[in-house]
Amino acid sequence: MSAPLAPPSSLPSPSSPDANPDDAAPDDAGAPPAPSSSSPDALSPDAPPPDAPPPDASLLDAPPRALSPRAHLLLGLLLPALVVLIGAVRVWPFTIDDAYISFRYAENLARGHGLVYNPGERVEGYTNFLWTLLLAGAAFLGAPTALAAKILGTLSALAALVPTYFLSQRLRPFTNLPSIATWLLATSFLVTGYAVFGLETPLFLLLTLTGVLLFLREEDAAAAGAPTRFPASGAVFALAALTRPEAPLFLGMMLLWHRDTLFTRRSVLRLLAFALPVAAHLAFRKTYYGAWLPNTLAAKTGDFTQQLRGGSDYLRNYLTHAGPGVWLGIASIASALVRPRRDALALASIAILFTIYVLLVGGDWMPFFRFLAPAEPFAFLLVDDAARTLADRHERSARLSIFTFLTVVACWRLGTLSAAQSAILRNDKTFWDDAAGRTAQWFVDNTEPGPIVIADIGYVGYRTGYPVVDMLGLLLPEVSHLPGGYTRKTGAGYTDIIFGKNPRYFVIIASAPDCKTPTVPSSRATYNDPRFRKNYRLRHPLTLRGGTAWCIYEKTTWP
Repeated sequence: MSAPLAPPSSLPSPSSPDANPDDAAPDDAGAPPAPSSSSPDALSPDAPPPDAPPPDASLLDAPPRALSPRAHLLLGLLLPALVVLIGAVRVWPFTIDDAYISFRYAENLARGHGLVYNPGERVEGYTNFLWTLLLAGAAFLGAPTALAAKILGTLSALAALVPTYFLSQRLRPFTNLPSIATWLLATSFLVTGYAVFGLETPLFLLLTLTGVLLFLREEDAAAAGAPTRFPASGAVFALAALTRPEAPLFLGMMLLWHRDTLFTRRSVLRLLAFALPVAAHLAFRKTYYGAWLPNTLAAKTGDFTQQLRGGSDYLRNYLTHAGPGVWLGIASIASALVRPRRDALALASIAILFTIYVLLVGGDWMPFFRFLAPAEPFAFLLVDDAARTLADRHERSARLSIFTFLTVVACWRLGTLSAAQSAILRNDKTFWDDAAGRTAQWFVDNTEPGPIVIADIGYVGYRTGYPVVDMLGLLLPEVSHLPGGYTRKTGAGYTDIIFGKNPRYFVIIASAPDCKTPTVPSSRATYNDPRFRKNYRLRHPLTLRGGTAWCIYEKTTWP
């Protein structure tokens, strides 16, 4: 206990003859009484002075202290990276069937057969040139192709958080909240799941996000008067274009919102760095495959009405899956279009235009909206900007509202992420192991090599190594250019093309183990052709768990 300031006996009393009249307390009715020496306030060294003003109530609404750079790095980058890694590990066992198409191209290249699916047939049945080359390099070095794809995909997904983090900081400097965009990306199944499904999706995200970040930094340096250096963003966008054909959209939007610098030396160099590798690839494609565009483009298009219907369903289902986070995303995109901020406008334009592209091409068949993965980070960055803007406001109600909203979003996203992971392992992996896995193993155990007619060409073609006649046209330009939409190019001339390949085996998808009721258009068209009934016999009805069947037929005389 601290000692009193002075012994009571040494303090003069106002009534004492030794007291100075000027030292007496003024005779004000409103003056507070002096605290007693026995009062706790008088005895406490931390007590405020008696004449201190009352605390300002507005201080209760002051913004919280900003986080340190180290805390931002931990909370906004490292912890989201841990979430990505955990999510990828959880669904590691599953590989999407289409990934095996690229695996077979890559392994054929590594073995000296060329960049082909069936040796001797030059058809571009893939849309991920750079990804396939990387896998071919891994296969050439002796690495298992599927394992290399999963490792490369996981590293790409983790690395994609880095440009997202810095773009978030660029849109709005970090203060009291860490980056939200990285958390939204880390809890997206399109990132954590497709990191290990064997496809190029995470690499494409990494390259487009890095290209946008470098582009903006190059423009900043030019505005600050720095000497012109080689604009690396052009080369990064070129790598993205070699990974997926949609990459020019991203560079185009950045150039559109920086068109005032389009004819500068910097922009010309950037365009050259982008155009030369892309032109070289186009020249290779025309020389090697005999076409300017990949065969997959013709195979997956052809019925615009079907594409619009499929695309609108795709987007509507995605909005349901994404939940409340996408509500703020739509509002943020609208806000970016209204407010004259060039960076935000560029990001909003990318998200909008890519979504329109997905609508027009009809989405795709793969689970959980893979086609929208390239648009998500740019929408997330705008959500991040809007949320942290509100959180930085002094009003307690605004901060409380955004924190409540973010809590709801976090719970929703973690719940949907967990549900998606469980669904992939319970439904998709179970189905493909049951159907393609058992079919491929039966071929390996019971047949000799020969051309297989099949619609789901991925794992069966990869596991058997047999020549494949693709019912959907990805590997058959004659089918891909027929009228009709994807999976429905089965009109006049279709069966002539299929039987003209003299296949040894057919895999017909049927609704029951008796194999008499084919379900998909390609199976119905071939099953009902007189040549099929005359020349092919049922070898094995592979009954699936749901009661449907993959029915394996073999030609009665071969060759």
